Amino acid sequence: MFAQSTFHDAEAPDRSQADLILAGDVLDRFLTRARAIHASGLKSYGLLVADPTSPYYPFTAQDAVFFDPARNRRNDPRMRPAFEAQGSYFRSYDDAGFVADSRELLQVHRRLEARGLEAVAMFHSHRRQPANFSHIDYRLHNPAYPWHLIVAMREPQRPVLRAFEVRKDWTDFGIDPSDANENSELDYTGPEVRPLSIVVEPRAA
Repeated sequence: MFAQSTFHDAEAPDRSQADLILAGDVLDRFLTRARAIHASGLKSYGLLVADPTSPYYPFTAQDAVFFDPARNRRNDPRMRPAFEAQGSYFRSYDDAGFVADSRELLQVHRRLEARGLEAVAMFHSHRRQPANFSHIDYRLHNPAYPWHLIVAMREPQRPVLRAFEVRKDWTDFGIDPSDANENSELDYTGPEVRPLSIVVEPRAA
């Protein structure tokens, strides 16, 4: 079970009435994996991928690729100061944030190429925060991807999912130890980000 006000099921998804089309089977697998990672005390992060020939591309997903949460580089000596510069929340919780291992990232993209799939979105979990798209989420969103999915796991048996379209360029990408920011976990309200409504395709019989 999940909670999301912009979700509804549809027997025949109508792209004109939705911003994003997700397969029910993909969503089920995604939530099962996200719950398991949360139960282990770790954070989910990864890519949503799609067939570029899909009529809904790129605002759809045929699969979710989870990066190994045990290989999160957020607390590596080169990265930790940049996260801690985003405010007291990130100094209090060293599991707030995710940086993919570069070798794993390369392996993932090679596997996607072999499967004929392309990454269309990033996703990550919020272990304590709501499913908001925050200032730091905006800064760390890769502009190569047109949307971003967030799953809030404050109530693991009733996770909340929200999707956002993000339009930005590389000048707005990244965080730095010199940032001296505060409250970076709060909503980003700039015009570059727009919530997406979602239609869930029927699950396979």
